[in-house]
Amino acid sequence: MAGGGGGEAVHRRRRGSFAGARPGAGRNAGIVAARTRRPLGPPGAPRPARGGGAAAAGPLPRWLRPGGALPGRDRPRPGRGDPQAGGGGGPRRPPGGRLLPPPATGGGGRGGDLRRLRGEGVNDRTYVDRVRAASDIVAVVGEVVTLKRQGRDYLALCPFHQEKSASFSVSPSKQIFHCFGCGAGGDVFAFVMRYDNLDFPAALEELAKRAGIPPERPPTAADRQVAEERDRLRGVCDLAQRCFRHWLTAGDRRGLAYAQGRGLNEPVIERFGIGYAPPGGDALARALAAKRVAISVAATAGVVAMADGGRAYDRFRDRLTFPIADADGRLVAFGGRALGEAKAKYLNSPETPLFRKGETLFALHLAQPEIRRRDEVVVVEGYMDAVALHAAGFGHAVAVLGTALTRAHVRRLKRYTRRLHLLFDGDAAGVRAAVRCLEVTVNEGVQAVVTVLPPAEDPDSLCRGQGAEAMAACLAVATPLFEFAVGELVKRAGGTDLASRMRALHELVPVARTLNEAAERHLFLSHVADAFRLPLGEVEAALAGSPPAPRRPVPSAAPRGAAEEAAYGVVWFLSEHPESFAFVKAHRVDADLEPGPLRDLLAAVVATERFPADHLASLLHAATPLSDELARRVLEYDHLPDPTATFNDWVRGLRRHRLQREEAVVRHRLKQAEAAAERPQLGDALARLKELREQIAALPHLAWEGGEKK
Repeated sequence: MAGGGGGEAVHRRRRGSFAGARPGAGRNAGIVAARTRRPLGPPGAPRPARGGGAAAAGPLPRWLRPGGALPGRDRPRPGRGDPQAGGGGGPRRPPGGRLLPPPATGGGGRGGDLRRLRGEGVNDRTYVDRVRAASDIVAVVGEVVTLKRQGRDYLALCPFHQEKSASFSVSPSKQIFHCFGCGAGGDVFAFVMRYDNLDFPAALEELAKRAGIPPERPPTAADRQVAEERDRLRGVCDLAQRCFRHWLTAGDRRGLAYAQGRGLNEPVIERFGIGYAPPGGDALARALAAKRVAISVAATAGVVAMADGGRAYDRFRDRLTFPIADADGRLVAFGGRALGEAKAKYLNSPETPLFRKGETLFALHLAQPEIRRRDEVVVVEGYMDAVALHAAGFGHAVAVLGTALTRAHVRRLKRYTRRLHLLFDGDAAGVRAAVRCLEVTVNEGVQAVVTVLPPAEDPDSLCRGQGAEAMAACLAVATPLFEFAVGELVKRAGGTDLASRMRALHELVPVARTLNEAAERHLFLSHVADAFRLPLGEVEAALAGSPPAPRRPVPSAAPRGAAEEAAYGVVWFLSEHPESFAFVKAHRVDADLEPGPLRDLLAAVVATERFPADHLASLLHAATPLSDELARRVLEYDHLPDPTATFNDWVRGLRRHRLQREEAVVRHRLKQAEAAAERPQLGDALARLKELREQIAALPHLAWEGGEKK
């Protein structure tokens, strides 16, 4: 339970994420496995002769012959009436049921961005407003954070940075949040965008789904074109998967024998949809051609490649195949493990419009329920390792795909848990990979630990050779990633040679560059200095090329100072006292600001002529560069002892700043006129200077007292 004073905790955290609630995400069987359960060849089909090429692949089954239906069109889609896929004819549900609670009634606000505040984009404004009104921020935030009421607001530990005392505030009346520790703030859309690393359209879509609100508009021609291309590529991948599954048990069953020799039993093979690509070279290319799939589309999908002469050949040959799915279980690519002595033991699909290695994690769609249950994810380096861990009972394992762990991987995993357990081989490459992970995990608000297996072992060999108990014992011994990485660099430096230690130390420069909190950076440098047995000053000097990153989140674009304070204050006061609009508009308070985002913000608000408090949520969504600061100020201003007096001080302060700026300009003109002996200009400057001084002297009388202008 979050700290921060008395009161009743009314919103309990339930593990999950907003984006993770997409229909179909993470079923145990998975879409990939579900699509492979039907027999892929006709019963009693004769076995082909042994050998390579087409003979090894066997005759084409009925569904691969010309005229047969494409996969996905000859039977119900999983989750939409296919009993084998667990759909039962009804709508697909994520594991564990609804990830977000039913929308609360009331709450929310109306409005939009600065453009919509001026009355433009009415359709957009209406749709965004509908979704906002149906998405009470207390209910949405309370789904992933334990909220505790304190007065009119709620407090919690911030989900965006680690802290010991609650500094994260949610205002139900204004429908906004702000963290006084890290500075994050905004409306319900901003929260979902930050928490799930989504852009605004995706956050809008997720909250609309949660509220049961249909899409805003029909797709455009461009949208349809992109969707159709992706559907074509998925259709090719689906067809390739059915071929691979058929060939696993066709012919001499070479692939099946290899899989069984690696300890993969039938349930595991079914769960992961493991198949086999024959050695001939063009079996899949011919099968796709028989289905009238254009070779260019097959090549774009990454399942065939083109030779110099324009001939198509199979990308995967004589390999055990592993279908790679996205987080929603949709097939996007393949991995292959060579059966023979191929130069590349493991081979993945190239990057395609469906597949990005740096963003995709193998088995994530299968591991999601167990990750949430354990509140931890185990990350390994290959799909064979992930399959072995699942088979041994560690269903919360995922694997990177031919690349080191990336920040995009970390941010995707954060949707399900903030505890990362990195499991690496016991060789030098595994140790180096663990060190590289430090750079992409700092500042992401995750707790990362490392387990390095004994020498010459990997998760697959350990699970097969020594069993699940041995793997559990290894996982029980974990070291925080930071300590491990620094320790390994010290070992690499070796001895007391200062030059070696300094070379190793410089490998931490990228890590130091990403630290954006002063306290964090100091602790990091102190620990490094102790580990390397170097004075703190020398470590700071060695890492001097790594200035602190900007404080998270992205700082406000507005300048600091009294003018900024006053501008934010006037916006807040207008939201609390709409009757003050006439005063602000009559005195053109927005014109007292220098040109820039704050002036645009205040001008847009004044132009609305009515701005009740619940419009703050829409304004926060609109003024993206200013949202964090505006949210912080608004929640602070709620506790002012005399808001009206403070408002008048703000208005007078803005006017004084403008008059003083103009006074400085006039004084400069006056000096120029005196130097040039230009008497007319000199007289004009003196007259204007007198006017400005009179206006400054009259400022104490500029005040709003609860009615019209005074």
